[in-house]
Amino acid sequence: MRKLFVAIAVAAISSRAEGQGALSLQGLGYPTGELSARAEGTGGGVADFDALSLVSPASISAVGSPALFFQYSPEFRRVTVGSNTAKTTTARFPMIAGVLPMGQNWTLGLSSSTFLDRSGETSLVRQLPVGAPTELVNVTERNKVLGAINDARLALAWAPTSALRIGFGAHVFSGSNRITFSQVFPDSSKYVSTTQSGRMSFAGFAGSLGLEYRPSSVLGFALSGRKGGDLRAQSGDTAIGSGRLPDHYSASATYEGIPGATISARVAHDAWSSLGTLSSSGTKAFDGWDTGVGAEVTGPRIMQRIIVVRGGARIRTLPFGFNGEKVNEKSFVGGLGIPLTRDRASFDFAVQRASRTAGAGVKETGYILSFGLRVSP
Repeated sequence: MRKLFVAIAVAAISSRAEGQGALSLQGLGYPTGELSARAEGTGGGVADFDALSLVSPASISAVGSPALFFQYSPEFRRVTVGSNTAKTTTARFPMIAGVLPMGQNWTLGLSSSTFLDRSGETSLVRQLPVGAPTELVNVTERNKVLGAINDARLALAWAPTSALRIGFGAHVFSGSNRITFSQVFPDSSKYVSTTQSGRMSFAGFAGSLGLEYRPSSVLGFALSGRKGGDLRAQSGDTAIGSGRLPDHYSASATYEGIPGATISARVAHDAWSSLGTLSSSGTKAFDGWDTGVGAEVTGPRIMQRIIVVRGGARIRTLPFGFNGEKVNEKSFVGGLGIPLTRDRASFDFAVQRASRTAGAGVKETGYILSFGLRVSP
């Protein structure tokens, strides 16, 4: 099982491959960021204030009424290695959340989100010597991984005043990777194709804390942090390895002094290197910064509904490198917010163009569309 996982990770991107490897799927996978479509539309700037983003447990006290939230975020990727280009599509359902106010000061939230997404497939054609006498045969090697590590959070927020909010969160991280490795021969009458499969599961715990303070009606500040515990990987009853969930710290600020507009900025740090011991393929993990700025403004009125227009930019380092170098991601985002059914529901949409590079002759471009629906029963 361990050798199989190594083979998949090593073959994820190869200069000889014309398959479906991706810079963003190295190591244990791609971090979705656990942001709502609204927060993504502002480059992550409002994430620590957004009740539907799973960043700060204090933010859920801003929801105002019971709410359910669902999000769908497909990604369309293009990877370029020299003169070769591969295109892939990944369908993600990165978030589901429920929030319930309890009295005037307390709010309870339960959510599940994708922490790291490892779904992907690579295909590599190589010549192998087979049989006696030896014959060189083109063999197609396919590596397919379906799975993710998910973050289930139970959060409790307290708002003693309109200017101060405090939140606490308990996290359970779990998930699995279903791994399939196959060798397909061109002539099935002479050769028998082979397939190996396995399943790797993960389990871990963490705790989080959030603080939000508004000294005036136009300024807001927020801090949040998550302390990671052990993350264990195993196949069946056999332990494969362990690491620590990355500690996360972030700070955000908003300015609402311009009528009809909110300007926001955020900076966060993730200690991804604590997961390095779980990367049996030798893929190096890097600590990274995540910085974003954005704005949302009141837009046109359509069918008696005021549309909110959003835009932003984001720069961050992805957790796992390629060929020992960091993978950097730069994103430009735009989005809309539309109220529905007399404000008892809302629809958020964001489109993100992400450019990823690792300084190794490999470039990746991803277009992520996020559709978020919030409903108040």
